[in-house]
Amino acid sequence: MIAMRLAGGIVALVLAATAGPAAAAADSSPAELFAGYSYTKNGDESLNGGDVSLAIRLTRWIAAEADLSAHYGSSLGTHDRRLFFMGGPRFAYRSAGFTVFTHYLAGGARTGSGLTVLGVDITQTRTDFAMAFGGGVDASVSDRWAVRAQADYALIRSDGATEKEPRFSAGFVYRFPGR
Repeated sequence: MIAMRLAGGIVALVLAATAGPAAAAADSSPAELFAGYSYTKNGDESLNGGDVSLAIRLTRWIAAEADLSAHYGSSLGTHDRRLFFMGGPRFAYRSAGFTVFTHYLAGGARTGSGLTVLGVDITQTRTDFAMAFGGGVDASVSDRWAVRAQADYALIRSDGATEKEPRFSAGFVYRFPGR
């Protein structure tokens, strides 16, 4: 029992010692770059891909964010792809070792759907208004690096109808050095 308490105390001490510098770096970084895996849907089709975003801090709590994600999928001879390009405000709360954020993004979605017949690719593409709102959590792993889990609800306005799709992303955040 004493050994478990001692081990727990050592773990708590190590976490406290490393969270301080990581939290200070998160608080002083003027910009953050995120890159990672992303998942969304196009109707019933599951699409996998990547997400990249850049957030430039305007104040301690508010940043301007640009987000670009690309997703691909195929089944039964058909293929789908969706590219989101959006930007907007991001609001963050920073604490020791963690950053919790929410954002509202607006821009566009370029969707392509097609099939291949006898080696000929037939694809229809369209670009529509898109917006997403959601948020996530960054967990610091060092003074410059964090891991992120993010969930968004994306709305795509196309031909008078609104598509509603989830978008999940996970990856790494690099915090640029402060001034």
